[in-house]
Order: sequence, then C-alpha cells, then structure tokens
Amino acid sequence: ADEDGAYKRKRAEETEENEAGDAFREKRLNLEVEKQENDNKETKQEKDGRNGTQMETISVPKGGLVGSYAQREAWLRKQEEQGELRFVVIQNDKTMQNMKWLVGLKGIFSRQLPNMPKEYIVRLVLDRGHKSLVILKGMKVIGGITYRPFYKQNFGEIAFCAVTSQEQVRGYGTRLMNKLKEYCKSEGLTHFLTYADNNAVGYFAKQGFTKEIYFEREKWVGYIKDYDGGTLMECALRNSLFFSDFPEIIRRQREAVDGKVREMSNSHVVLPGLACFKDPTIKKPIKIEDIPGVKEAGWVPETSPRYLLLLPGVGPVLPTKDKLHNFMRVVYKAIIEHEDAWPFIEPVRKEEVPDYYEIIKDPIHLTLIGTRISSEEYYINLEMFAADLKRMFNNCRIYNSPETPYVKCANRLEAFFEHKINSSVSIDDPGQEMRV
Repeated sequence: ADEDGAYKRKRAEETEENEAGDAFREKRLNLEVEKQENDNKETKQEKDGRNGTQMETISVPKGGLVGSYAQREAWLRKQEEQGELRFVVIQNDKTMQNMKWLVGLKGIFSRQLPNMPKEYIVRLVLDRGHKSLVILKGMKVIGGITYRPFYKQNFGEIAFCAVTSQEQVRGYGTRLMNKLKEYCKSEGLTHFLTYADNNAVGYFAKQGFTKEIYFEREKWVGYIKDYDGGTLMECALRNSLFFSDFPEIIRRQREAVDGKVREMSNSHVVLPGLACFKDPTIKKPIKIEDIPGVKEAGWVPETSPRYLLLLPGVGPVLPTKDKLHNFMRVVYKAIIEHEDAWPFIEPVRKEEVPDYYEIIKDPIHLTLIGTRISSEEYYINLEMFAADLKRMFNNCRIYNSPETPYVKCANRLEAFFEHKINSSVSIDDPGQEMRV
C-alpha cells in the first residue's frame, strides 16, 4: 500500500509538471521549426542579360518541413527524442506496471467511448489475446489503441482507439496509428480491419482506411465480431512505406514535383515590380515588350491589327494612335450626351453614400474616363477603353438593386455603347470577335 501510495504521489507530481510545461514546449518547438524554415530558404539573384533586370529565384526549403501536419510530426518527434513522449506496446502479462497502464487506458476508452459497455472494454483491454499500443507522457497514459493480432491470417482487428480529451487536436492520434502500423509490419501483419462508428469513420479515413474491403474474405470472416451500426473498414500495410516518417516522404515528393515544374516553366522566377508606377505624377506609358518577363513568357507583338475602324465618309482605316483616340472621343461624346448618362458623370460622393467604397473597390466614372482619353497616353487600345466602361456599368449593378433607376440607366447606356462600337468596328479576321 505504501509503495502504491508513493507511486501515485510521484505520478501526480510528474503529471502536473508535464501539463505545466506542455504549452511552453510546444511554443518553443514552433519557434524552432519556423527558424529552421527561414534559415533553409534559399534566395539568389540571377542576371537577365537581355534587359538587365534582376530576377529573384524562390526555392523550396531543402530539408525543411512544409505544412501543419509536418510541423506537428516534428513536435511529436522532438518530444520522443527528449524522452517526454513514449509509445509502448503492452498486454496483460501480469506485471504490475503494465496492469496499471492498461487500467489507465481502459479509463480513457470508457470516457471517450461512452456508448461502448464498460464491461466489454475491460474484457478486451485485459484479454491476453489483445495487445495495446499506449502513449505515455512521463508515466501517464494519454491514449492508445487496443487490437487483436491474427498472425496466421496476417491481419489485426482494431478494437478501440482513443486519446484523452485534454490531449486531442495535437496529432497524437495520427502518430499513434502510424506507430502501430510500423510495429505490426514487423510482426508480419499485412492488413488492419475495424468496425468504425459514425464518429470514427472520418478519423480512420484520414489514416488510410477504406470502406472497400480487398483483403481475402476467407481470412477474416468468422474471426472478427460483427457490430450493428458499425462500418467495416480496411487498411493495407505496405512494406514500401515508412509510416512513422511521412514528413520526410512528403518533403521529398514536394522537392521532386518542384524540380519537374522548374524544368518545364519559369514559375519559380519572381521579377521586380514596375518602377514607372512608383511616382503617380509620371504618366509616361511603358511598352509591353519592356515589361520584365513578358518576352520570356512567349509574348510576341501582333503583326497586324485585329480590327479596323469604320469612320463615316472614310471607310475602314487602321486603328493608329490618332485615329483611335479620335474615335474614342466621338464615342465618349455620344455616351456623355446620352439621356441615361447622368448617374455616371461624376464620382459617387461618400457623404451621400457612406458604404459605397467599402463595396466597390475599383470605382470609375465618365469624367475620369474623359481625362484618360484626353491624355492620349492611357488607352493604348480600344479594349482598355471598353473595359473601363464595362466596369462602370458592372459597379452600378453590384451596388444597386435591379429595379432601381440607376441599374436601368446602366443597362440602357451599356446597350447604346455596345451598338456604337459594333457598328463602327470591322473585325479583320471573320473567325475573331470584338468583345466589349
């Protein structure tokens, strides 16, 4: 009795220390993982001899970890290396320590599986034909899996699987299942079978279990018990997979995929932004071919215009800069003089419509469009001019209800604009279409 009381006091002290240090250790490990990722990121500058622009190459961290799953696995592996976390396979061999752990595991199953009869849990957990893989924090059981191996049939039946509620959502369940798979592979098992209730189907699916049973039926029928309301699920244990080392497998797969992508494209190359937009007072246009990366992406200039302008009394003409801007002025004048143009001439006043600019993030109005036409630098083609007008009409429909006079004006004015464009543009290639 004295020995048992001393053990309980010691276990209580260890439990208190472990729980107090968990948050600190997790935070410390997250910082270490983040530092490792930052240290491993490779950034280099490459010189483009054609236009002298600096190109920054972004590399996937070599040896680093990617994703929350890998970070949780790294945290758990760190705990194992420091001796804070252990995975131990035990069974009822009448030793005092194993019996205490099995009783603790039985308590977790009883709390986490309330619909399962407690007598049934006790009978299976303590049955000498069953084994249990337990997670130990210090000397305290925080979760485990109880299963029954059928060595001659090369499969195991999982009876119970649970982690105490205080330790859930930390990756213990996944690590526990992966550890069990590795252990059972060493025992010659090739498959797991289990009956999962509705609450457990999702967990087992994430661990590689499927509802399709491919394992030979004659090997398991009559050996496992049927459960009403349960879903029979199967998991094959592949010898080629190292289940407890998935983060490394995922990292290698990502590196392989990234390497293939780099061979086929330059998507990993990041070019600097255009300096011409840093000073808003400078309105000098930039040629498309001068934009870094455009030529490298395979862009080639058009050898001939896609459309011709139909000018009254002149006929079809090429859309040169002067003729294009004269045409846009004519169309703009007709639009702004239209009887339905009144809602769009000036910008929406925030004092009158307070939430307008919270909903419409890219506003446009006819006065601004006229200013851009007058500059003769902004609209380098007809498509840009049409896009601004289309955006103006769409903004109106986004903010206002369909039955409002504003939307009705937008619809009529848009139809007038489209008719004006379509009647004044001739598509050079009959297979093409001028979109406005």
